[in-house]
Amino acid sequence: MRSRPEFTLHDLLYNSVARDPHRPAVVDGDAEYSYEDLERQSGSLGAALAEAGVGRGDRVGVYMEKSWEAIVAMLAASRIGAAYVNVNPLFKAQQVEYLAEDCDIRVMIGDTPKLQELQPKTVETAFYRGSEPEGHAARSYVSVAGAMEGEGHKGDRKVSESDLGTILYTSGSTGMPKGVATSQRNVVVGAQIVSTYLENTPEDRILSALPLNFDAGMSQFTTSLRVGATLYLLRSRLPGDLLKALRRHEITGVTGVPPLWALLIRGAKSIRENSLAHLRYLANTGGRIPQANLDELRALLEPSGTRIFLMYGLTEAFRSTYLAPEEIHRSSPEQGNCIGKAIPNTEILVITKEGKEAAPGEPGELVHRGPTVAMGYWGNEEATNRAYRPNPLAPPELLDVERVVYSGDTVERDEEGYLYFLGREDAMIKNQGYRLSPEEVENLLLGSGLVHEACAFGVENPAVGQDVIAVISLGNGSEEGAVDRVREYVINNGPPYMVPKEILVRDELPKTGSGKIDRKGISSAYAN
Repeated sequence: MRSRPEFTLHDLLYNSVARDPHRPAVVDGDAEYSYEDLERQSGSLGAALAEAGVGRGDRVGVYMEKSWEAIVAMLAASRIGAAYVNVNPLFKAQQVEYLAEDCDIRVMIGDTPKLQELQPKTVETAFYRGSEPEGHAARSYVSVAGAMEGEGHKGDRKVSESDLGTILYTSGSTGMPKGVATSQRNVVVGAQIVSTYLENTPEDRILSALPLNFDAGMSQFTTSLRVGATLYLLRSRLPGDLLKALRRHEITGVTGVPPLWALLIRGAKSIRENSLAHLRYLANTGGRIPQANLDELRALLEPSGTRIFLMYGLTEAFRSTYLAPEEIHRSSPEQGNCIGKAIPNTEILVITKEGKEAAPGEPGELVHRGPTVAMGYWGNEEATNRAYRPNPLAPPELLDVERVVYSGDTVERDEEGYLYFLGREDAMIKNQGYRLSPEEVENLLLGSGLVHEACAFGVENPAVGQDVIAVISLGNGSEEGAVDRVREYVINNGPPYMVPKEILVRDELPKTGSGKIDRKGISSAYAN
């Protein structure tokens, strides 16, 4: 088999099969599946989806725990010209039914226990994993296991890079989520870019530690698929299981969000005694790692050769910037919270409120330009027109040719071209005339050494603008009086306007579906 140019997700699979059909593609628990298995079973399931009436551009819901079948389902939908919609497995019936109606899902692939809870208005056929569901999830049911062992390939259709590839629903903590419509080209170019700067190869053993409905979680799958690496699926959310999986499979690469690294740090003693020398890289996304945690990660992992990448991105454009391991020192608060430079094949603009390009050191909005800019918000023209706009620096004659995405994040650029995150406009706290980002307060709290997780936000107070409120969970062994000591640390190590008016303690801070600390949810709960 000769390799193909990379335009669609199926092209990535085709090329990996051509390189080595017998190489392990996915390891799910004790079961190992080859690239040949992935080609055959996704072709069979694709044919069954086509027989069930799935057409080009139709949306296919995937509502199941991370599994071999979920991976097959994404490729099956993609190769027949449909778009897969990964539904957060933690979502409840009301949220899933909203998604199904929002993007008109007619066919849903899911785990039986999950499907049985649904009564969606749009779903006509449900492909189930397990026993046939009871209830009213669909008018007809098809077994996933049976469909995956069918004849295959009969459903394959011509697919273009400009076709809808997937819809990624943002994990909004208030209201209902918005769907980001992402093309085949967006998905493929994202895999090309990330696998290039992470230097992925077929020899990599990549740990899938994030949910597939999260853009970074999906990226682990597409990146692995592109280079022909092996993807190891981790479903457990227990603290010790992350470290166990890294060791058991001799993982070479893992991407995660800051709370995941807080779990890894709990195994510091074990890592010091027996290093993770096989771990080639660790990549962070979904928010800044608190400086105290980053310092500890570096001390634990860098001596044995692990390279740490810090990435910044937004669902609307996948990835925007990254800070390479040799530049990681720039990310410290003392250096100004650097988020690096643009990913390959991408330009990051810094645009002032007047619509001009910001000068070095001048704050402006981060605006992303490049091939990963998504198609827009599904069915939401108003929101699309707010975020996706013509390139403000293009010649007037070309204003309607190219769209860029406005992030809503405030940054500045230095003379060397490095970008520094200042905050998100709608999250900035304004206290006593000072503007500060929640991350500044959170880093200060974590710097005490007593705090395991922290979340800061502002609450309106006409006397000072906004009060600073902090919700924390304490580290292991923190004794009575720890909150007073945390407050004392903040008073002694930060300016007065950063000292929280209240510090509330919780056993654990709630997370969004993608594993980030749910700042909006926590602040809403406080307000109520």
